Amino acid sequence: MTNFISPLQITGPSTYAGIGFGVPAADPAILALRADLDARLHAVLAPLPAPMRAEADAIIDGYCGVPGEFYRLFYQPVWSFLHWLPLRAAEPIAPALLDAARTAQALGLFLHLWDDHLCDGQLRVDQLRLQIRTDAWLAYVSACRRLCDTIAPGSTMVEEHLDTYLGAIHIKEDIADLAAFCSRFERQIAIWTLVPQLLGRACGGVEVATALTKLVQAFSNAWRLIDDVQDVEADMLAGVESAVWQCLDTAGRMAWSECHARSREIGALEPVSWGVLFEFLRAPSCIPHLLVQIYDWLDAAALQAGQQGWPELGREIIEHRPFSVEG
Repeated sequence: MTNFISPLQITGPSTYAGIGFGVPAADPAILALRADLDARLHAVLAPLPAPMRAEADAIIDGYCGVPGEFYRLFYQPVWSFLHWLPLRAAEPIAPALLDAARTAQALGLFLHLWDDHLCDGQLRVDQLRLQIRTDAWLAYVSACRRLCDTIAPGSTMVEEHLDTYLGAIHIKEDIADLAAFCSRFERQIAIWTLVPQLLGRACGGVEVATALTKLVQAFSNAWRLIDDVQDVEADMLAGVESAVWQCLDTAGRMAWSECHARSREIGALEPVSWGVLFEFLRAPSCIPHLLVQIYDWLDAAALQAGQQGWPELGREIIEHRPFSVEG
């Protein structure tokens, strides 16, 4: 398959494309872990019939444009803990547990992206894409249950996280404000925080599990907000009530709706109504406020790392902080 276009490719205007996370210094162990996660994802595709397997591999590689680099799409703190946390554990973690944790987190990250793009139409729904989703889900659940059976036997933690995730991405909610928006997003990434809960317990008990979960949630909220700032034009054109929309006042939301309607009429960003909306976006209560919130979430994540004695995770979070605020 050669004509796959990644849904993550920005094809329209993006006023705030220059706003982005910094890039942590490369660490050989983390680069090796990233390659291992990619191999685990491709291993899930191995049982597919040969022609479907080739297409599946091409789709996965096409997401970031470089074969074997799928997990470059995910910022390090949501997966690098798989390496850093066991180094700080009071006792060595069994290889079988680490194996299950790596598989589960790799597939949890993948499924969140895959489900999102299947449900919003950015991925064509066909037998192959549904089968990829099915195989990844079954492998994710199996790996999580292996972890749970060893670390917290008798617990319903796996079922609770799965229920939370499925409900949060399927059930339409009325979101009152930015805090509720972030709270919903934390539920929508429940398949990212199940492994931190389980591996954290193995590495240091409930306190460590809670701290690691809060770290992942805080960092992910920062990521969600920065994505919504970057994608403001695309979200407005699609009629998505993003974090940016949450920060607009009534007049700003009317300008958003007007720009959406006029842009839909001409099939492109309508410059006059966009100019009106842009003034609302620049107001202190909108995008500048979101930038402050992004820093606050990153600070919250770094605080958890510092309190738990995780200097490597703390360094990664700090090195993600720099970004341009021009736009």
